[in-house]
Amino acid sequence: MSVRLPFTVGEDNEAFSYTETLVEDQRLLTREVLYECSKCGKACSRRCNLIQHQKVHTGERPYECSECGKSFSQSYSLNSHKKVHTGEKPYECRECGKSFSQRSNLIQHQRVHTGEKPYECHECGKSSSQSYSLNSHWKVHTGEKAYEYRECEKSFSQRSNLIHHQKGQPGERLYQCGDCGKSFSRSSTLIHHRRRHTGERPYECSKCGKSFKQSASLSSHQKVHTGERPYKCRECGKSFSCKPHLIICLRVHTGEKSYECQECEKSFSCKSNLIDHLRGHPGERPYDCGECGKSFSQRSILLQHQRMHSGGVPVVAQWLTNPTRNHEVADSVPALAQ
Repeated sequence: MSVRLPFTVGEDNEAFSYTETLVEDQRLLTREVLYECSKCGKACSRRCNLIQHQKVHTGERPYECSECGKSFSQSYSLNSHKKVHTGEKPYECRECGKSFSQRSNLIQHQRVHTGEKPYECHECGKSSSQSYSLNSHWKVHTGEKAYEYRECEKSFSQRSNLIHHQKGQPGERLYQCGDCGKSFSRSSTLIHHRRRHTGERPYECSKCGKSFKQSASLSSHQKVHTGERPYKCRECGKSFSCKPHLIICLRVHTGEKSYECQECEKSFSCKSNLIDHLRGHPGERPYDCGECGKSFSQRSILLQHQRMHSGGVPVVAQWLTNPTRNHEVADSVPALAQ
């Protein structure tokens, strides 16, 4: 005669018999799958696990946090969440000592030290240390754009892009500069803008010590040292270390002059030439001669003047003796064309 004793699992108060549990344990050992979700086909070896899983589909969230009211479908998710309020961080990284409230967050963090990227896209081979990053990347291949902005019906594949788009709409400039009052839709743009006021240049070249306000500028500058010139003009075959110089070169060939002086309506192919031109109007003379102190409104005029001090040898020619400057001069040649 078999005896059936009631057996309670977890916090669901779902009662199961002792013999039923033994049978399920045997199925675990033999890896026999019995309970299958009718919604997605996921298989579970125990009925209680299936019941927990099905809450994902039903949207049921019976476990509510008494502190903030947030609810969860699983009891262990609630227990893990509660550590946010208590400040408990029992999981510590042995490499750097940083602590986390959840073990899963520690595991993800440790990949920073190990360089492990276990999540790989089977379409292009790109790998990621986080599963959500791979899921976000996958939408590039599927073309899925699940995040729609209802005002203009524009859709995005990533939620972060939608948020940035929303902030970029008229009237949504939440980040204001305390120095000049200019507003921006992104905090990162404000941070970059503030460097104009502070003069901060946090990105320094390890080769020559030159510093920059933006990381992209540093990356472009470093090609001067490596000799890398990946941007090639299809018209003349000349190569450049950064894309803006290629664009300037192309405008020389096409004759495009997008930058127009509002004072005299003269046009230029690049912004730097317009700025130099504007200084030629009554007022600013920012280019000083280091030999005699005379000031000029344009850099090109200063270079012509300096020939007097250098015995008629152009200053640009003198720069060519320095290999680093040689690359910079070569890149700047198209910028001198109008």
